[in-house]
Amino acid sequence: MKTIILAGGRGTRLPHSAAAIPKALVPVSGRTILDRQLDSLAYHGLTDVRLALGFRADQIIAHIRASGRKNVEHVVEPEPLGTGGAARFASRGLAEPFLVLNGDTIADFDFSAIVGTHRPGTALMVSHWCDDARDFGLLDVADGAIRSFLEKPAEPRPGFINAGCYILQPDHFAGVSAPVFMLEQAIFPRLAERGLLYTVHHRGFWEDVGTEERLAAVRSREFPAV
Repeated sequence: MKTIILAGGRGTRLPHSAAAIPKALVPVSGRTILDRQLDSLAYHGLTDVRLALGFRADQIIAHIRASGRKNVEHVVEPEPLGTGGAARFASRGLAEPFLVLNGDTIADFDFSAIVGTHRPGTALMVSHWCDDARDFGLLDVADGAIRSFLEKPAEPRPGFINAGCYILQPDHFAGVSAPVFMLEQAIFPRLAERGLLYTVHHRGFWEDVGTEERLAAVRSREFPAV
């Protein structure tokens, strides 16, 4: 299965760590976020990767070439397209389901189990239990399916959150004419309403490193081997 990594973000919430580099190349305990993701995917045999690039794409392209990694291709969006627009743009030419990974998460996802859980014709979103979901919003989950999306709670509240790892297929973008759109707003709620959005719970290591505070916190933690 091909994997698309959404690595085109500007890193505006990392004004110090990503001041001169794209967010995907921010180092975390000696390895970039992108390298950690690529190594984890490769551990599970997912080496066919397409990077969805935008901001400072040239730096990421040069990094991949210097690393000597095989089977890592890229596309560069002509303008910021949002998570949905970027995923659709990067999936051009694909006819089969594909994995999508947010470019600002570090996790020990069991990609083999995630791919094996996917039901043909449906979409899959990996969920993660969070003790305080104020920064992420909550998922309404029942019987292995996501029924709806809840706003970020104002007070500390535990629950399942979107872990930034999905399996989609090309026809899930049908009916969206706008070039710029978000998966979280234009695609996932519609799939949930149709009963086509399932989930698998991730209970291992997971960190969002999209802000300076979260990045500092994750740098102080012990990392999984891959």
